[in-house]
Amino acid sequence: MKAQKLVALILLIPTLYAFPVEAAEQDASSQSPVFTESDALQMAQKWAACVSEGNIAALEKLLDEKYVHIHSTALIESRAQFIDALKSGSRKYDVIKLEDVNVRVFGGTAVVTGKFNLKVFARGKTIEGINRFGLVLAQTPDGWRVVSYQATPIPKPN
Repeated sequence: MKAQKLVALILLIPTLYAFPVEAAEQDASSQSPVFTESDALQMAQKWAACVSEGNIAALEKLLDEKYVHIHSTALIESRAQFIDALKSGSRKYDVIKLEDVNVRVFGGTAVVTGKFNLKVFARGKTIEGINRFGLVLAQTPDGWRVVSYQATPIPKPN
């Protein structure tokens, strides 16, 4: 009788170990791929290109519904206000080339910072200068979206 119990136990042990491993493998494979620093950088560059080109259709997909845009002039706009200014032509950006970029990913959020040379026509005048920026990306039910942007002008040396 002891021999039968020992054989049963020997056959049962590998089976017990197999189930947790299979469950863990299934959980890992069912998760979405990891969002990397490279992914965040590409998304930030796409944001810059869409803004520069006035690509409204792409921006509507890229910007979250709760997107907030804080300009270097301290003007704060919602997603709709920002897109409307581009649609109407009351705001036109020259090419935005992101420089000195730093990307940090924290699970479902990424923060992209850096600087760029700004040249924009807005409210009847041209605004130019070097700006620092912060762009926040977040994982939403609709995928990764840009949720916030802020620019700060870098003062010209005296």
